[in-house]
Amino acid sequence: MRVTIKLLGTYRRHLPSSARGAAYTLEVPDSAEVESVIAQVAIPYADGSVVLVNGRTPSDGQVLEEGDTVTLFPATAGG
Repeated sequence: MRVTIKLLGTYRRHLPSSARGAAYTLEVPDSAEVESVIAQVAIPYADGSVVLVNGRTPSDGQVLEEGDTVTLFPATAGG
């Protein structure tokens, strides 16, 4: 199945050359979990990173569905 990976902030430098804007399509196995897809993405993912699925925080072990969008960006501090 296909999901869209969207990388924002400093993670954008890890986009493949085939990316359109900040996003690209990734082929993943059916019943792939969010964590396994993140492991496929070649970025220096850290625990402080923000992960969203279709604009919402995913639950632990959430299984992705065809057409989902996984967005990753580094956490930022400010105030």
